[in-house]
Amino acid sequence: MNENLKKILSPLKVGYDGVYECMPDVLGLADQKLEIELRESVASKVYDDYIGAISHSHSIPVMDKEVEIFLKRIPPNGLILDIGGCWGWHWRLIAGCRPDVSIIIVDFIRSNFDHAKNVLKDLVGNQIVLMHADATDLPFKMDENFLGVDGVWTVQTFQHIPDFSKAVSEAHRVLKARGAFVNYSISSQPHMRLIHKVVGREYVSKGLVNKMYWLARSSKEQEVVFEEIFGNTITKRCSEILFSPELHFRVAGEKNSLLGKLDSMLSNNWGIFGWLARQHSIHIDKM
Repeated sequence: MNENLKKILSPLKVGYDGVYECMPDVLGLADQKLEIELRESVASKVYDDYIGAISHSHSIPVMDKEVEIFLKRIPPNGLILDIGGCWGWHWRLIAGCRPDVSIIIVDFIRSNFDHAKNVLKDLVGNQIVLMHADATDLPFKMDENFLGVDGVWTVQTFQHIPDFSKAVSEAHRVLKARGAFVNYSISSQPHMRLIHKVVGREYVSKGLVNKMYWLARSSKEQEVVFEEIFGNTITKRCSEILFSPELHFRVAGEKNSLLGKLDSMLSNNWGIFGWLARQHSIHIDKM
């Protein structure tokens, strides 16, 4: 762990297992109580093949490519904050491509970090720090010890936070000037809306799903929030065009899938792919 990161973490409490404990009273997260219970139940399971399990809900080749693109925006010896990083799998290859970069993974489900340690192994405590904290109340005070992070990365996390604006404001607050921000969210796919209508199932664009968790798919409303808070213009990208776990087509998400590699090359910010894509992302810099 580099000296700058040690200085940033010095005011914070670290647990016996090396996880930084910065979570406020869970009573303050009453609006996410059901989701916490759901995520804890998922985290309580035993996994023999972590990357295989992840490929059921995320495309490994696509997101590996997205990480590669994001890292180009991070300066030498930069610091990344991954909000809602869960098992931290996006960073499992970081030592080989950017050994100079440090990463703080924040998640509000502490049990996820047991799995993160299995995925990330020796990276934890060296390049990567695990932090139990809330995205809407990040435990960083801007002062001489903490001037901000160089990048904020968040994948399908803000879409589950009812107070979306507060989460975006916190991400903006902890970024350095000219710091890079990216947010990935599930998109509202016209063909999936049609399929749901035909089979008589509810398609939730914004609201509670099965009375268990909050979901707000990517929208123009969210884009306005980003631009108002950042005071800058967003760039949009679409990704996971061939990968469709909702239709049980997951082969494109597997680690060494040729379809997945093709899918990663199709990710872009233009054309019909935006209509088909399962995932949209917002890219914006702090002024």
